[in-house]
Amino acid sequence: MYFLIIVIVFSFALMHAIEISSFGSRVAGRITARTALGTTLALTIYTLSRFILIIFLPALGYLVESGISVNNYLILVTLTFILTAAISIIIILKLNRLQQFYQVLFHKYSDHTIPVALIKSLINSTIEFKLRVCDEFNFSHLIFKKTLVSFIAYMFLSTGFFISFLLAVLYPENRLTVSQFTAAFHGFGAVIFAFYLDPMLSRSIDSHSDDTTWLKNVYSILFGRFLSYLIMIIMLLIFFLYRFFWLS
Repeated sequence: MYFLIIVIVFSFALMHAIEISSFGSRVAGRITARTALGTTLALTIYTLSRFILIIFLPALGYLVESGISVNNYLILVTLTFILTAAISIIIILKLNRLQQFYQVLFHKYSDHTIPVALIKSLINSTIEFKLRVCDEFNFSHLIFKKTLVSFIAYMFLSTGFFISFLLAVLYPENRLTVSQFTAAFHGFGAVIFAFYLDPMLSRSIDSHSDDTTWLKNVYSILFGRFLSYLIMIIMLLIFFLYRFFWLS
C-alpha cells in the first residue's frame, strides 16, 4: 500500500508539472515569433502528460478497492496537492528559465524530430546565440478576473479524480457508479478552459500591438491553477481535522 501511495503522489504531481511546463513553450513561441511551433509543442507535451494516467488511475483505483480508510485517503490527497503546489509555484517563479529551455528546443528541432530535439536539449542546453528573456513573476502581472476564472476551472480539472474516488471510498457499494463523476468534474473545467482561457491566451499571444497583456494572461492562468491546489490543501486539512477531532 505504501508503494501505491508513493506512485499516486508522484505520478499526479509529475503529470501536472509536465502540463504546467507546457506553458513555457507558448511563452517561448511568442518571444521568438514562432507562435505556431510553440502552441503545437505545448499541445504535444500536454498529450504526453496524459500517458501518466496509465499508471495513476489503476493505482488509485486499486487503493480504493483495497479498502483504504477515509482518513488515510485524505492524507494521501493532501500530500499529493502539497507536492503539486510546490512544483507549480517553482515553475511559475522560474518561467523565464523554462521558456529559454524551449528556445533551445526550438533551435534543435530545426534539424531533428521533437523526441530527439528534446533529449539533446536536456543533455546540452547551450546554443550559439543569446537567449531572449521574459519578465519574472510578480503580483503586478496578475489580472484578477482571469486568475479567478483559472482558479475555478482548475478546481474542477485538478480535483475530479480525487473527489470521484473519495465518493467511492464513502459509498463502496456504489463505487463503480460514483467513480464516473470524474467526467462531470473534468468536463466543467475543460469547457471553461476551452471556451475562455485558451482562446483568450491565444488571442493575446497573436496580438503584436500589445507586449504586456499576453504575459499577464500566462501568469494569471498559472497562478489561478496554483491557487486551486492551495485552496484544496486548506479545505482538505479542515475536513481532516473536523473528522479527527469532532467525529472521533
